[in-house]
Amino acid sequence: MSGTINFAIGHQNHTPYTGIKAPASKYLVPRTVLPVSAASVSLWTWRALTHIKQVREVLTLIAGVPLYSTMVQGDPRFAYKFLTDDYLARGFSISERASCFIHHYKRLRDHFPSRLLRQIMHDEVTLHDLLDVDSRFALTMGLSHPYDNEGELSLRLRVEGDIVFVLSFTIVPGWVVNSQAAEAILITRLQGIKGCYRQISDATRALHDVGPAQLLLSALQGVSAAFGICAIAAVSADRQTSYKKAADRDFKQAYDHFFVGLGLLKSAAGFFSSEVPIDQKPLKSIKRGHKLRTKEKRAFKHRIQMDCAAFFAGFGPVSPHRLDS
Repeated sequence: MSGTINFAIGHQNHTPYTGIKAPASKYLVPRTVLPVSAASVSLWTWRALTHIKQVREVLTLIAGVPLYSTMVQGDPRFAYKFLTDDYLARGFSISERASCFIHHYKRLRDHFPSRLLRQIMHDEVTLHDLLDVDSRFALTMGLSHPYDNEGELSLRLRVEGDIVFVLSFTIVPGWVVNSQAAEAILITRLQGIKGCYRQISDATRALHDVGPAQLLLSALQGVSAAFGICAIAAVSADRQTSYKKAADRDFKQAYDHFFVGLGLLKSAAGFFSSEVPIDQKPLKSIKRGHKLRTKEKRAFKHRIQMDCAAFFAGFGPVSPHRLDS
């Protein structure tokens, strides 16, 4: 199943794109501090008092990294968002949400040099440029905002500078998503931007008929290689934070149908999972007349994986685990 697109859920504004890889002198995707109601503050205060151990662990981590401390100064919610019900996935306990936050930001702190981490946290980095005769496409990665409850980092497909598709993810402990792996990359948002149907269609045609969801998933596997992470998990429709019963069909098309089409298995806890690289159907099962095209698409996606992994090699060693499938 290639490039399932959901245009019915949410909205994200287009933003200027300079194409800078690192470092950049301005925000490429401006941070927005969302308003917080008095009722929310009261609830968070109560939860903080009843989960003081988790709060202390989060604040200790933040205090030990100057960049994280700066983030809190600009947006105090950053340190306490794990206390909200809609952080990452529906159904997580506060302890599970805190574990995800701590694990993710420890991994970023330990893996990225300060220059690259600052670029990712404040702006974004270009993992791969894709040039066509008529258009320019780019795969970028940066902090998720303004909707940072749906994943800490986002991979973005840009067409002529405009964001047209987003995949958001967080590096989490494996046990949180019922994985036997020590850690996993958890996909919590997979969404086409409303009003960008034409750009997405143009990108799909230009990029070997590989849909944007599969394109970003290939990039994500390159990121997993850079971190040495061998497992990917993804939320099912009813565990996605923005899920609404009235839009059940749209959510299931965007999440469940897409991941089932890739052959990912769904656990009783509501997460799809796979080892990295994600297995592909044997070529012998592909219909006659489609094998050559399938080979070309797979080669293109593999190149995206390798190029995105190679981006991080310039900042430090990349995991040797293989992306070949």
